[in-house]
Parts: sequence; C-alpha cells; structure tokens
Amino acid sequence: MRVTNLMMVNNLKRAMNINTRNLNMYQERLSSGRRIHRPSDDPVGVINTLRYSSTIVEAEEYLNKINEAKNFLNTTDSALGNVTDIIHRANDLTIQGINGTNSEGSREAIAKEIRELADQIAVIANTIFGSKHIFAGTNVTESPMIKDGDTWQWQGNNEEMFLEIGAGVTIPINSVMGEYFFNPDFDADTNPDNPGINQLLDDIANNLENTNDEPQEDNIAKLQKNLSGLQSILDEFVAQRAVVGARVNRLELQENRLESTRIDYTELLSKNQDADMAEVIMDLKMQENVYRASLAAGARIIMPSLVDFLR
Repeated sequence: MRVTNLMMVNNLKRAMNINTRNLNMYQERLSSGRRIHRPSDDPVGVINTLRYSSTIVEAEEYLNKINEAKNFLNTTDSALGNVTDIIHRANDLTIQGINGTNSEGSREAIAKEIRELADQIAVIANTIFGSKHIFAGTNVTESPMIKDGDTWQWQGNNEEMFLEIGAGVTIPINSVMGEYFFNPDFDADTNPDNPGINQLLDDIANNLENTNDEPQEDNIAKLQKNLSGLQSILDEFVAQRAVVGARVNRLELQENRLESTRIDYTELLSKNQDADMAEVIMDLKMQENVYRASLAAGARIIMPSLVDFLR
C-alpha cells in the first residue's frame, strides 16, 4: 500500500485530536477535583454517585426532622417542669390552708394565689413551639385552653402526632396531657375523683374560701382529698417527663446512626467521584509530554514539498 503525505497528515490530525482530548480531560479533573463529569466518563460510577448522593440527602432530611423534634420535646419537657413546680407550690399552699388556725383573710389570700396558679397552668397548656401548640394533640393550630368568662375550657384532643425518623420508622413527639391539664369529661357530681389540674386548683380555692358555708371540718376533709389529687396528678406529670426524656434519648440514638450513615456515604461518594489529585497531576504532566512529542513528530511529518520550492 502506498503511503501518501495526505495519509500521514490525517493520521497526525487524528493522533493530535486524541492527545488534545486526553490533555483536556486531565485539565478538567485537575480544575474541578472530580473524576466523573458526564455519564460517558464512568457509567457504573455515575449510578453509584446517584445512589450515594440520594442516601446522603435522605439522611440529612431525617436529621433536620430529628433536630426539630428534639427542640419540640425539649420545649415540652420545660413546660412540664414548670407545671410540676406549680403543683409543688399548690401542694404547699394547700397544706398551709388546712391549718385550722388560719384566719378567713389568710385562707382567702391563699385561695387567690391558688387561682393565679390555675391561670398560669392554662398559660402553660397553651405553650407554642414555632407555630404549633405542643399540648393540643393534633389540633396544633388552635389554643387548647380558652377562657370563657371566668372559667377555662379545653378544645384540644389527646391524639398523638407521629414523626418519621427513618424509612418506615415513626415516633410520637407530642405529650398527650389534655385530660391532666383540664378534663372536659370531668363532672363534680358524677365523676368527682378525676379533675384536671386546672379544675382541681379551682376546687381547692373554693374549699379555702368556703363558698358553701360548710363546717370547717368538712372543708379540711375536702382539702385533704385535694392533696391526694395533687399528688396523683404530680405523679402523672413526672411520668410524662420520663416519657419525653426517653423519646429524646431515642431521637439522639437515631441521630447518631444517621450521622454515621451520612459520614460513611460521603466518604464512599468522595472515593467514587473525586479525583486523586496527585495521580491527576502526574497523568497531566505525562500527557503534556505526549502532546509536545506529537507536535514535534508532526513538525517532521509535514516537511517542505516540491511545491514549496516552485513558488
């Protein structure tokens, strides 16, 4: 086969194009720090990159949800702590009111403070985290405790709100305490032993003021029963704080697991798509030498022809 100058020039152009493409590839990797820029670079690697990236994004979404849920539960725990403090204070005041040596004015003063505590309980029942009422059950957009004249009414519910903290894994994040703040089914005549804390404090204040003009012994007996009710409700709030603490602990465990997953998959993603900079620099230098060599070879291939001398 006869080799012509045109064939040599075409082969040179093809080789120069390949060398230029390789040089551009290494320059692109060096400037971006990534090994894969398009699916043709590594089809399998692109699939792994998408899978790793999806897992990382999913973990970050769950971590954001967990962080918000932890703040929600910490707000709940703080509110429950305030309620327990109020119950302790109400307990002390009730014990003080049982003392038979108290004057009528002293008992009325204690009753006024008890009523103030009841109003504060209602304020705590309406605690908001962000835009959500934390004790309203699933009816988070409306205040669970509303005042109708001189009395409080409950319009929340005792349904749990669930948060997904992993694929198919949910956990309740709200504290269902409506019936302990204010029992809407409470009836002093038919169900006198199950009031909410707000109703119980109101009953204590009434007994201290002796609005029914009953014998003092009867009022003292009622206040002693109220003390027992305070202790029962206090036990419920303490137990609920333990539940909230357990949920926070579980969220932290899940948070640690997701953090580990995110770190592991970030490392895998880096190994899959990031370029080894030392290797890229060496390959780039070698490709530059190849490119220069091809230019030098091309200069020898495209020699002056007879036509150049005939001009």
